[in-house]
Amino acid sequence: MSSLRINRTTANSIWTGHLINLVPENQLLWLSSRIQRPKSIPSGKKFSYTQKIDVSVWGTNEPYVQHQHFNASSSTTHELVHAREASRTITFQAGSEYCDFFTIANFHSVNYKNYRVTVEFESPGELIDEAGGATSEDHSMYTEFDVTYVNADYTKFEIRWKYFFVCVTLMVMFFPKLISASGSCGKSRALSSFSLVFEGFFCKLCGTSRQIWSYQQKWITALLTLLLFFNDPLIYFEINNDRVGGEILGGIYIGCMALFICTLMLFWLCALDETRKSGSMSRGGKTSAVRKHGPKVAFMVAFWIYLVVTYTWVRLQQHDDPSYEAAEEGDKYVGATVCLALFMVVYMLWFMVYVCLSLAAIKNLPPPFLFVFVITFFTFVATCVGLFIAAMYPVPSAPLDFLGMYSLYNLYVWTLAFVYAPLQSGNGTYGQDFHVSMDSMESGGETEGTMMAGGDDAIDDMQL
Repeated sequence: MSSLRINRTTANSIWTGHLINLVPENQLLWLSSRIQRPKSIPSGKKFSYTQKIDVSVWGTNEPYVQHQHFNASSSTTHELVHAREASRTITFQAGSEYCDFFTIANFHSVNYKNYRVTVEFESPGELIDEAGGATSEDHSMYTEFDVTYVNADYTKFEIRWKYFFVCVTLMVMFFPKLISASGSCGKSRALSSFSLVFEGFFCKLCGTSRQIWSYQQKWITALLTLLLFFNDPLIYFEINNDRVGGEILGGIYIGCMALFICTLMLFWLCALDETRKSGSMSRGGKTSAVRKHGPKVAFMVAFWIYLVVTYTWVRLQQHDDPSYEAAEEGDKYVGATVCLALFMVVYMLWFMVYVCLSLAAIKNLPPPFLFVFVITFFTFVATCVGLFIAAMYPVPSAPLDFLGMYSLYNLYVWTLAFVYAPLQSGNGTYGQDFHVSMDSMESGGETEGTMMAGGDDAIDDMQL
């Protein structure tokens, strides 16, 4: 944290800072500032003015030597921002000593070991004079600077956990069924027993025809695939890449993350709709998937496009102008915020309406599926809260926040894969005499039916 004094005189004020000994694991570099309320402005008065700044940034991998002259024309020094002009709306709330922090420069990757930043503040003298005051000292303002970057140890923590989630997800998808030979050692028999229970979801489906896959199994196939990319398997290359390459890989990850979230939200709507209509469909015939789920798909595709376009727009602006701040967009920023709120309100109302219409069927679910509904509702609430507070924005957060969100989604999809895994795999059969009966309910009453799971006729999706 450093500071600069700004006077009301015609001379501009210049601050120069050096950000040194950085590594790619620091992930981002965000220089921000805030201005102290002028002494001539009463503390109980709200006051705003426009502050103009010029920002210049250089990067170099040469060692930093204190008090040594900085050579901006050196072949090893790269000018990243050249006298970029920007305007910031500075607002002092009543009773506050400082305005809120505003962005000076923002880089989403750290490609140089040392940075030099120069910020020139245009004198706001006439604007301050409008508020009154007598002496030059009364008009003095102090500006504080703050630099934010990610701790390298946190980055290593993040990488390890993401690759842990990737590995476990691959096991949930493809862990093979092992058969131990007679007379084998205890470890081999234990591993074989483990594989019988936790055989990969895809391995259990690979020997069966797609025509007999259940509705939930088809959805879980898509969710597991998207979960793999949601866990960010390319994070190492995103961090250890040049600025353009890191931006491209980061954009791909954002698209995959948004696609996973939107697909999961679509799955909830479709599954609740199927639960609501299960009884009536058994008597009234089937309805085409387009008519049933077309509006839901269109809504979630629009939401996915909104998330990707909004993020891409902000990142492109910051790539061209590191001093860019979305909040300064005014009506565009307000419009984007309102649009997000409308999407979330419509989705939550849609979800809750389906829950209310499905209560009669939900309360009669077998215990394993009732458990699935409970964790689904919990994940739904966490997702809505996370989208509202930008908890899933791809900027590193506190370790508990990061681990909590990733653990929640991974455990949820793993649980779905375990619960809905078929009892019969492609590696063997459980016998022709095995039968499972499932109840088919509707909100107006109960209709009992029997679905046979045995031989090659059908495949049940209830494992618990």
